[in-house]
Amino acid sequence: MNLVDFIGLGFFLIVFFGYQRIAQIVGRGKNVNALMHQTRRVWMQRLMERPDRIVDAALTGHTVNSMSFFSSATILVVAGLLGVLGKAADAQSVLAGWTFVTHSTATIFQLKLIGLIAIFVYGFFRFTWALRQYNYCCALIGAAPLAKNDYPHRLELADQMAIVYTSALTAFGGGIRCYYFGLAWIAWLVDPLAFIAAILGILIVLLRRQVYSHSHVAIRRFVELNPPEEMKPDDRA
Repeated sequence: MNLVDFIGLGFFLIVFFGYQRIAQIVGRGKNVNALMHQTRRVWMQRLMERPDRIVDAALTGHTVNSMSFFSSATILVVAGLLGVLGKAADAQSVLAGWTFVTHSTATIFQLKLIGLIAIFVYGFFRFTWALRQYNYCCALIGAAPLAKNDYPHRLELADQMAIVYTSALTAFGGGIRCYYFGLAWIAWLVDPLAFIAAILGILIVLLRRQVYSHSHVAIRRFVELNPPEEMKPDDRA
């Protein structure tokens, strides 16, 4: 590994683990994730007012299916990469025949494969943690007081449910990003400069979706037109 490899690896670690902070800074606290938390607060507040929660149950069921799918898919990806690691010499010989690939030793090639496996293992843990938190959120929704009950802390309960929901989807989003950055890591097998370019390209794509997309504009306007109710100091007592 040369200096460019180490620069690329350092850049990857900063972007991979610091993406949420970067998105907050670029979006000035108004990125899609932050706005969607406000939207979930509104949702939970409306849920507390509805006597019939069939729609809410259908929406939560759809999300849990997506989490389960990606958890299973990630296990298959890890299994496939372990198979490639077992045939690392053959895989390296194939890449060595490509003229645009920067050649490396067998040990470095295996370490890069192990790093790619580690990314998807991390993603699997993120998906499973998201699924567990989502189950917690479903329990909170099921235990929410009925609309006919005059419960004094409805807004605070709704905020707590929204926090757990957002935490679950934040973990889910972290697992999804493992697929994006896994593609950038694959570029490292070709060339360290391609690795750096891929990281930068993926970062730009993700930030654009979070801050400059049409969805961001629409969601931000939605929150402006339909903001969540805020608790008064005496509501927390």
